Order: sequence, then C-alpha cells, then structure tokens
Amino acid sequence: ATEGDSYTLCFSENGTGAGAADVNRFTVTYSVDKSRALKMDNLGSTRRYTDNYEAEYAYYDMLEAVTHYEMDGDNMILLSNGTLVAIMHAIE
Repeated sequence: ATEGDSYTLCFSENGTGAGAADVNRFTVTYSVDKSRALKMDNLGSTRRYTDNYEAEYAYYDMLEAVTHYEMDGDNMILLSNGTLVAIMHAIE
C-alpha cells in the first residue's frame, strides 16, 4: 500500500474478518491464541477491476502470511515469523 491508500481490516468475535483494499472488499477467517498467534486464511474478495491489483494482491498475501500480532495502544502490529509486515491503526 502507498501513502493515502485506505486498506482496512475488522475482526468479529466469531472468527471472521472483513475489510477493504484499494477497490475490492474481502472476507477472511482467523484464529488467535493467548500467545498472540494469529492465523488468517480462507480469504475471498470481490473482483472489481483496478489498475492497482498488484498492491491489492500483495495486501491479501501479507494478511495470510501473518503469524503473530502485538498491540501498542491503538496500533496492531502484524508480524510474520518475527518480521514486521504491517501496522494497522484502530479507528472508530
């Protein structure tokens, strides 16, 4: 994603999540445990045309590569085997 893009992710308590990339919306299933392990899979998205599809696919791939998370205030830090892959900021 680039500065100004609005990529989102919202988790529900039932083990599902949803969000948006540049153009398309998506759903995903997830699981967490007490050690902050986070696994997201079964990602499905709408397929509206965008010139920026590489960024959208990279975002989806990043989500599915996440293995853990950390919280820092309103920021959710997403990690893949200890490597920072994204920082998501909570909004209301």
